[in-house]
Amino acid sequence: MNDELTPYEQTEMRDLVLAGAQRIRPAGRRRMQVVAGAVALVLIGVVTGGALATAALLGSDAKPAPAPTVTESATPTPSPVPDPTPTGTPAPSVPVASAEGVTPFAGSCANALDETAVETATGIDMVVSDYRWKTGANDVLGGIDCVWVSDGVYLAATVHLYAYPESVVSDGVRDGAVTGCTEFEGDDARIECTHAGVVDGTWMLVRASGPIGDVSPAGVSQLFATASSALAAHPAPSPATRAAGWWQLPDCAQIAASIDPALYGFERVALAAEQSTSWYSQDRPEGIALFAGATTWCDLHFTAGSGDTSRGEVVRIDVVPGGAIAVQTALESPDAQPVSVDGADASVVVPGLDRYEGSGSVIVATDGVNILMVTPDWARNTADAAPLASVVFGMMHP
Repeated sequence: MNDELTPYEQTEMRDLVLAGAQRIRPAGRRRMQVVAGAVALVLIGVVTGGALATAALLGSDAKPAPAPTVTESATPTPSPVPDPTPTGTPAPSVPVASAEGVTPFAGSCANALDETAVETATGIDMVVSDYRWKTGANDVLGGIDCVWVSDGVYLAATVHLYAYPESVVSDGVRDGAVTGCTEFEGDDARIECTHAGVVDGTWMLVRASGPIGDVSPAGVSQLFATASSALAAHPAPSPATRAAGWWQLPDCAQIAASIDPALYGFERVALAAEQSTSWYSQDRPEGIALFAGATTWCDLHFTAGSGDTSRGEVVRIDVVPGGAIAVQTALESPDAQPVSVDGADASVVVPGLDRYEGSGSVIVATDGVNILMVTPDWARNTADAAPLASVVFGMMHP
């Protein structure tokens, strides 16, 4: 393993550590080596320069259809990761949102690519890095986002698969995902190869990174072909239809202006000088849900005191209109703990969604149609943010 991450890896880690995270889960006979959460904090410092302190976050089978028609394009897309099967005490159910999307591969990354295929493309043992639960943003768009990482050697190789209905993918993402290979800046021993295209109305991208000599254009193109063939075995993806009860995306400035900072133990609250939404580029697939309007978030900076006595914390507020189509994955998460949020039909505290590192916990609240997420600073007990979540929940409206 390299002593330092490349610039691309730093960007990738920043997005996942601070924007919406996941954990590594066991797959088959292998188990992913879990890296201490402290590494995430170091990466945050390296990538963001402390700009946002320690803010965290942000099937049914069908008969095979005829061979899919593949239209190559300059943009690639990844596939979804299956939700973990919950164990333990059943969580409360809430009404399911009325208009559901259809995700590719029946919502399972394993239906798109198996580990053997991924390992052939990277030359190293790989394991899928699964979400603990879903925010609903991909589900609303009818998309999926999958990641496989090297098993035993930290980030020696990664494979990403994105798949979304062609209609929800912007021209910027298409133009930015160029089929081919590039070397990593500052690391001439590593390479990143991408293959993108449209398969029967589904935009898909496969991207692999790893040592030169192991990762190749042919290997990534084979992964794309394998996933393309797998699409036909499942219902075609489609975005959800917006329903009357879906919230509007919030105005971050209005939220900041409407909150009494004393509610959270501070004297002042304002939008953080740098919003983490600005870290997402419109030409990369990581930002598809954000730029398609399926979700957004606000970074609130709470402060008190001055000079040597000053202190502050950042709290992130995420909203997914219609996202309750996936909320049961949070409510039934093995680590979910009940928490009270005024006005919510159901609310829990669950671990964050970082797919590479440990991550702080999140409050997830729903009205049965939409999802609100509140992520406090690492230093704060997550349940302490429940009164704040209650106030913000009351601001949400169709």
